[in-house]
Amino acid sequence: MSLQISRIKGISIRLHFTLIVVFFLITWTLATYFMPERSAPNILNPINYWIMGAAGAIVLFISVLLHELAHSLVAMRYGLKVRQIILFIFGGVSEIDEEEKITKDFRKEFKIAVAGPVTSFVIAATLGSVWWVVFPQANAATVANIVEPTMTILVMAEGILFYGTVANLILGLFNLIPAFPLDGGRILRAALVRWKKDYIQATKIAVKLGIWISYGLIGVGFLSVLGGSFTGGFWLILIGWFLINGAQSYQYQSEISSALAPTSLKDIMNTNIIFIRQGTKVDEALRSYFQLYMKSAFPVLRTVDSTIDDLHNNNFLVGMVTLKQVLDVPEKSRRQVNVEDIMSPKDSLIVMEPNRKADEALMQMTQRHTGKVFVCNKEGQLIGLITKTDIMNAVDERKEFAQTRRK
Repeated sequence: MSLQISRIKGISIRLHFTLIVVFFLITWTLATYFMPERSAPNILNPINYWIMGAAGAIVLFISVLLHELAHSLVAMRYGLKVRQIILFIFGGVSEIDEEEKITKDFRKEFKIAVAGPVTSFVIAATLGSVWWVVFPQANAATVANIVEPTMTILVMAEGILFYGTVANLILGLFNLIPAFPLDGGRILRAALVRWKKDYIQATKIAVKLGIWISYGLIGVGFLSVLGGSFTGGFWLILIGWFLINGAQSYQYQSEISSALAPTSLKDIMNTNIIFIRQGTKVDEALRSYFQLYMKSAFPVLRTVDSTIDDLHNNNFLVGMVTLKQVLDVPEKSRRQVNVEDIMSPKDSLIVMEPNRKADEALMQMTQRHTGKVFVCNKEGQLIGLITKTDIMNAVDERKEFAQTRRK
C-alpha cells in the first residue's frame, strides 16, 4: 500500500505506509540521541532537537529518492521504462520494466547499479563542504554559550548538515555491500559475467554470497543486542532478514527465468478464450458472462463480424472488464452503460506478441502486480491469453523434465 506524491521525468514517486513508522523512529533517534551529542544542552532546547530530528529524516528520505532516481535515469538512457520509485522502511526501490534485457550486458548493469552509490557520495561531498564552512561558526557559538536566535539556527544547521553527510556516506557504502538486492550485488554480478561469461552462474554466485553476508549481519546484530546496543543490533537483524528474503526471492525468480528461457508465449498460451464484444451492455455482461462462467474478468474485443463468435475472426483487443467494475455500476444504469465505458483500456494491460519469451511475461506480471498477459499479433488481434498459473505449470513441467533427464 503506497501513496503517489509526485512524478519526475514521467516516473511515479510513491511512499509506502511503512515510511510513516520509520520516519518517526528516525526522528526520535536523532532528536533524543544523535543531535544532542552535536550541540551543548544549554544552547538548544528539546523543541530545537525535534526540529533537527525531523529535518534530518527528511534529508535522508530525499537522499534515498535521489539515489533511486539516479538508477532510473541511467536505465531510461538505455531505453528501459521505469514505472515507479517506492520509498519504504528499508530505503527505496526502482521498478524497471524488462530490466533483465539490460542486466545481461555487464557494462550496462554496472553503470545502472553504480549510479546510486555515486550519487550518494556526491550528496555527501556537497553537504560536507557546506558543513565545513558552517562548523567553525557553530562550534564557536557552542563554546561561548551564545543563545542568540541566529546562532541557534546556525548550530541546528550544523547538526543537520553533519547528519546528512554521514547518512549519505553510509547509504553509499551500505549499497556497495555485495548482496542482492543491493547495488553491490549487481556490481558483483556484472564483474562475474565479464569474468565467467555466464549470466546464470554469475547470478547464482552473487546471490549465495549475498545470503551469507546477510546471515553475518544478523549474527553481528544478535551480538550487539547481547552487548547492550539494542537499537543498533535490532536494525542489523532487520536489515539482514530483509536482504536474505530479497536474495532468496531473486534466486527463485532467476531459476524460473532459466527454466522458461527457451519458451515462447505461443507455446503455452490458451487460445480457448471467452470474450465480451464491444457494445455489450453491463447488464448483459453480468448475466450472460460473469454469472454464467464464474470468472472475475473478461477481455473486451472489437469484432468485425458480430455474427461469428470466433476469436480469430478479426477480433481486436480494446480492453478488459472486471466483475468489480461491472458491480460498481448502479443497477438502474446497467442497461444503458456499455462495457467499454467502464473497462480497463488496452494501454493499461500487459499485451505481448506470441514470439516473446515466457520469462519476460512473468517478469511483467510480477512487476505490475497482475495475473494476465494478452497475446496479440502485430495488427492487435487477440490470439491467446496467459495467466501466472499457465507459466508456473510450464516451469514445473520443464523442471520435471530436467530432473528426469539427469537421472
